[in-house]
Amino acid sequence: MAQRHGIPVATAERLLRRYGTLVEELLAPAAERPQLAQPVPGAEGYIAAELLYAASHEGARHLDDVLTRRTRISIETWDRGLSASTLTAELIAPVLGWGSEQVAREVEYYRLRVAAERESQDQPDDRTADVTRLGAPEIAPLA
Repeated sequence: MAQRHGIPVATAERLLRRYGTLVEELLAPAAERPQLAQPVPGAEGYIAAELLYAASHEGARHLDDVLTRRTRISIETWDRGLSASTLTAELIAPVLGWGSEQVAREVEYYRLRVAAERESQDQPDDRTADVTRLGAPEIAPLA
């Protein structure tokens, strides 16, 4: 499988553990778009096909959902996925019917959410931390 899709064996093994028998479905678009089998800049432990799959098959509707729940990029990368956020939003935009304005809103919302989480970690107690973390704006409605 790794050789057929041009991915490292370690990536193939991780994908098999995560997606099981659905891994071929996840990798199918990479046959026509080989860049989908490439690591995501800023989240090199993932390949682009996983981000696309989150929107096309797993029900993700927002960038935040892809980076925090459908993948673990927000907790597995040093910058909580900020450096991968624009590419991710642009990749999933066609699947979700987003234009450039929605892509920009999604990225900005994600940036503000990460900033609120980081600020919450500097608070003196749990109550203040929760208020700070929850102070990030709600996701922009789909346009």
